[in-house]
Amino acid sequence: MDRLNKISMKYWNKQPCNIKHSKKKFLSKDYFNEISKKRYFVEPHIKDFANFKNYKNKNVLEIGFGIGTDAIEFLKSGANYFGIELSDRSFDITKKRIELFKFTSNSTLINDEAENLDHYFTSKHNFHLIYSFGVLHHSSSLTKCLKIIYKLMNKNTICKIMLYAKNSYKYFLMKENLIRYEAQKGVPVIDFYDHNDIKMVFKKFKIVDVQQRFIFPYKIKQYKKNQYIKLNHFKYMDKKIFNTLERNLGEHLLITLKK
Repeated sequence: MDRLNKISMKYWNKQPCNIKHSKKKFLSKDYFNEISKKRYFVEPHIKDFANFKNYKNKNVLEIGFGIGTDAIEFLKSGANYFGIELSDRSFDITKKRIELFKFTSNSTLINDEAENLDHYFTSKHNFHLIYSFGVLHHSSSLTKCLKIIYKLMNKNTICKIMLYAKNSYKYFLMKENLIRYEAQKGVPVIDFYDHNDIKMVFKKFKIVDVQQRFIFPYKIKQYKKNQYIKLNHFKYMDKKIFNTLERNLGEHLLITLKK
């Protein structure tokens, strides 16, 4: 593991994404269910993008599964799930989560960096979906990851990746130090992309679709207490206007690819 990924692993071990999204008993079903409910309430576009129900009895590879919220949705839908995760703390949490919900028989979890995907998987795994949501913009070598992903794909594989958008509401605020991008300070690697970047980064792939989604409209202090109170400029905004802003200034670039 390279030095930068070791630093990243330490960072994500300290506070895995969404780990504080429930006050229920840690690692209980209620804890995990509340985390899922909050994630998909605030980011409903994830379910549309992932299309979990489409992968019953199909092979799914997730790169960077975090604490396993999307993993559980794929498993609930009957997918044969494979996942790789850098953070050993997140890995342990997801392992316990899958055991708790009794999905161990059709799941395979790997604790390693994405750059080592080809140590565990080949195109013979016949993946129907390779999925990564909000992870690869933190990689120390996106180019290497994408080369491996391309090798793992076949003509029927769909690849869905979310990367952070450069031309986004949140990015502009971050540049002015009005907000930080992640829940904790000091993220070791974070990259942003615009539509021209996407054409270059994925030039070897067939780009099926690129959409821009997600502006977080809530007051942070109240949100941490599970109170969904919108900032005033969003509270009084017409929904059609907000949706238009999301499509043009959303922080998530949802990229669908084929080989």
